[in-house]
Amino acid sequence: MKAVKTAIIGCGAISSAYMKNLKERFSIIELAACSDLDVEKMNYRADEFDIKPLTFQEILADPEMEMIINLTNPMVHYEITKTALLAGKHVYSEKMLAVTTKQAKELCQIANEKKLYLGVAPDTFLGGTIQTARYLLEHGMIGKPLSFVASLTRDFGIFAEILPHLRKPGGSITVDTGCYYMTALTSLLGNVDKVNAFSTVNEQLRTGRRLGTSDFGKTYEVQVENILCANVLFKNGVMGTFHMNSDCIFDETRILRIYGTEGILSIDDPNQFGSKLTLRKPFGPEIEFPLTHGFTDECRGIGAAEMAWSMRKGRKNRASAEMGYHVLEVLEGMAVSAQTGKLCQVESEFEQPSMLPAGFIGGKEYGMWAPTEETALS
Repeated sequence: MKAVKTAIIGCGAISSAYMKNLKERFSIIELAACSDLDVEKMNYRADEFDIKPLTFQEILADPEMEMIINLTNPMVHYEITKTALLAGKHVYSEKMLAVTTKQAKELCQIANEKKLYLGVAPDTFLGGTIQTARYLLEHGMIGKPLSFVASLTRDFGIFAEILPHLRKPGGSITVDTGCYYMTALTSLLGNVDKVNAFSTVNEQLRTGRRLGTSDFGKTYEVQVENILCANVLFKNGVMGTFHMNSDCIFDETRILRIYGTEGILSIDDPNQFGSKLTLRKPFGPEIEFPLTHGFTDECRGIGAAEMAWSMRKGRKNRASAEMGYHVLEVLEGMAVSAQTGKLCQVESEFEQPSMLPAGFIGGKEYGMWAPTEETALS
């Protein structure tokens, strides 16, 4: 199978994980080039992974370059992705597709009109934990799913002084980190029907506390909610609460549980590929369930690799634009509901991606005898 010639746009912190995985573990990808406005960053990554440092225009002009992976700041995802699509390139984007659903809808329309693949992170739902959770649900291990609880707390007061986009539109905890929870839930439960929510911005004006940054000692504004509580109703009748708080303590606390008629399924961290998964049945102890699927370590880029396989096989990619758009609409709907005080109807629908085949674990302890993990994507 011919590898898909690919370039990465954006050489920030997350690019290292992408480049390492795409170079070392996915045969379907030929990582050929990278680009960044920061020439020093671009050259460093190019040297580190033995690829070409090129301008964005040089990448777009290469007729053999099939796929662009967009790892830029969320505020420019729309511009970069749109330009690449119009140049005839397939695009896989880091979370989210765009800052607004209006922008994201336009990107989906362009991709459809030009018959191009468009994918979007987070791709953690393709990891061993969420895939095993799907396996358990489909095999009736908790009976009929009825409700869920999703909750996350962290301290964006610290994170946002390192990454200022986290205090701006498109960077709230609801979108930046809540997307992992909602992507996991939609991959497991399907389409969302309605949402309503309350939110607030605690301590909107702040003084920079981090030495060495341009904000130190200066006043800055938190432009997005840092506390949100929502109710979510899925089209299959499952309902639950969605709680995000980015003005709490630094130590992250996580809850993601699905409650069924015959058991409770708990996922420790949907932002990881192989976090702890526990199952509780009636009158029994909570047990850690062994993962039935591979990709349990740091696998950023698996969504792009699965999309490359889908391109070659002529099928729909799992981390699809439609799924990413739906998640964005759900999260945006929460913000709209909180602002208006009204219930928000989710209009979009997506085809729930099929589960990856089980058994391709690929553990290093088995050496050459291990099933090849990438086979699950093919």
